Amino acid sequence: MLKGLKFFIALLFIAVTNTAFSVHINHDRTGQVALLPYYTVNSNFITNFTLTNTTDKYKAVRVRLLDSRIGADLLNINLYLSPYDVWNATLRMNPETGRPNLITEDESCTYPDKAEFQAGFDLENPYTVTTDDDLTEGYLEIIEMGDIADGAGSALDGGFEAEIDAGGVADGVVDSGAGDRSITMYGLLHDPYGLPEDCSVVADAWIAGAASASDINGFEQGSMSSEGIAQDSGDPALPYDNSDNAGLVAPSGGINAYGIMINVAAGTAFVQEGVHIDRYTTVPQHYLPDDPVNYRLPSLASGDVREAYKTNTLGDGMISDTMPLTEYDTGALQDISPMPSVPMGSNPLPIAAILSAYVVSAPYFVEANVNGETDIVLTFPMRKHGIFNGGTLSNQLDSNETACVGASGDGVDDGREISLASLSAVVQDYPHNGLGEHCTNAGYDTSQDTRGDILTGLSYYDYEEQAAVMCFDGCVSPAPVGSIVRNYVMDRSVNVNRIVRDSGNTIPLFGTPSSNEFALNFDAGFEAGWVTFDIDPAKYIYENNAGLSALTEPVGGLGAGVNNSWSGVPIIGFSAMTANVGPGQVGETIELIRVTNRD
Repeated sequence: MLKGLKFFIALLFIAVTNTAFSVHINHDRTGQVALLPYYTVNSNFITNFTLTNTTDKYKAVRVRLLDSRIGADLLNINLYLSPYDVWNATLRMNPETGRPNLITEDESCTYPDKAEFQAGFDLENPYTVTTDDDLTEGYLEIIEMGDIADGAGSALDGGFEAEIDAGGVADGVVDSGAGDRSITMYGLLHDPYGLPEDCSVVADAWIAGAASASDINGFEQGSMSSEGIAQDSGDPALPYDNSDNAGLVAPSGGINAYGIMINVAAGTAFVQEGVHIDRYTTVPQHYLPDDPVNYRLPSLASGDVREAYKTNTLGDGMISDTMPLTEYDTGALQDISPMPSVPMGSNPLPIAAILSAYVVSAPYFVEANVNGETDIVLTFPMRKHGIFNGGTLSNQLDSNETACVGASGDGVDDGREISLASLSAVVQDYPHNGLGEHCTNAGYDTSQDTRGDILTGLSYYDYEEQAAVMCFDGCVSPAPVGSIVRNYVMDRSVNVNRIVRDSGNTIPLFGTPSSNEFALNFDAGFEAGWVTFDIDPAKYIYENNAGLSALTEPVGGLGAGVNNSWSGVPIIGFSAMTANVGPGQVGETIELIRVTNRD
């Protein structure tokens, strides 16, 4: 009863404050979160990406590279930015190992130490289901973990400063005479020569934080509530009010990110803009990237804000709703064997909802006389969090094994604090066997949807209003113009759609391995125009989709608990086109045209 009362009070608090804190896309291109839809190291390509702190605050930022098949972590970096700082890195193919290799000449402080990345760092493939080809393409998540307390600076930190206290107990007041070390002014801040004062302060701050189980000092990691979302046990505006996220205060946004895919051989560049998201959390979330339990935190599902908003059709009002949490932490349900399934959070719906569209369109150009090529990149960043991934949550995936306690979709919170034996750690909101142990029989049952997600129709047009409809397996080909045959399946986190003209095979623009690409063969005469991916609006409605109903608590997904309609799938991406002009090659990227439900 007490837990239910607390939950009700929390919902009431969210309802009262939702106008202040609602997850939304920031079209001014800054935010607490930035998503880059694509990287590639195939066919002479390198991918350069740049992060900018556009504010006068010190920032702790997580940079995460994920593979193209299941969206599993390949590399996690903690980046510590001083005011107005820029960090730049390049991903390339290492010809000696056949693996993507990240390298930078940037001097901004990182954890692990920047020297590892300045020497070049290979991405590894620890997952059974992914191939090395899956690593050569992927996408990026950039998540601000918090502002670093800067004392008299502009961060909302009560005037206290992040420090390593020589006495072993930080109070936020730096006494240099006593041997205290300022993390910001005498660590992260760049000197007149463009170099940070002392990057060793980052590792030392984490060591100081771990030195004692009772005293608070330096940096200490965040924690997750019993509901599987970020929490702060004290005041998130005071850096040493408690041990959660010591040294940091609530993130304020202002991060910008973009990427450039460069064909080194041809000298062609393709710029991609990041998708920027604000008000995703009200508390800091600081974790070590090499922590075996928490390396996937923060995530797109770990923020504490459950309200999502969009503008209405007329643009004169805000449509918002409080989103339900998932039945379990989404990390407990993703199969990343042989690695253990570690926490990723239970709050994916706000970001999923604001990224959703039910139609996306993009231009194409494959004219033969100038060697036109087009790749359309469609990335589904919430698949790993269970949002329209082709499966339905089950508490008994294997009928020969004991079911997990509870039943999905019954309106009861079955997730519990459990002991994760594989890591000797306690985690929150996991399926359990009734004995405080992790039940591994919960997961996504795909037997009812053998074709997987995402399921779309595909139509394409030329410049003169001529139209055609593509037909895939199980339908009459060619499909009648005007019909929508929704049986085109994209079942990867990153889906590269190569447009193939009738007069001959075009070359994969980004060099996607043939086993991973989606080749779309267009009819004769269609060499330039635009293409539309039409997502089934009846299948992907948040309020009544069977997969979401089983995934979320309370019963019925969003159900009657929302005032507005949310539909479509979370999707980001672009169209990349290239052609020969004179002696050289030119290239361009165009953002997706989106149709969003604004009812």
